[in-house]
Amino acid sequence: MAIWRINMDSRDFEQYRKRLVNRGFIPTNYFSANGFNIKKMKELALAGKMDAMQCVVGNSIRWYYFEDQAELARLRGELS
Repeated sequence: MAIWRINMDSRDFEQYRKRLVNRGFIPTNYFSANGFNIKKMKELALAGKMDAMQCVVGNSIRWYYFEDQAELARLRGELS
């Protein structure tokens, strides 16, 4: 499991975002709206227990987490 960092410009971001979602990576705002602990998700990703994508678009950084792994971590109680 790993964190991938991708630098891109805003023109490429929309196409890449669609690819991420099709491969099972979900944006952080979805998880926060559904009650996931975002700080713990980031800690799990940094510890290598969850796959994450860090998209850098200009000065903005957007995180995407692999949905299946996030759901399993929540069921195990690692995100509470």
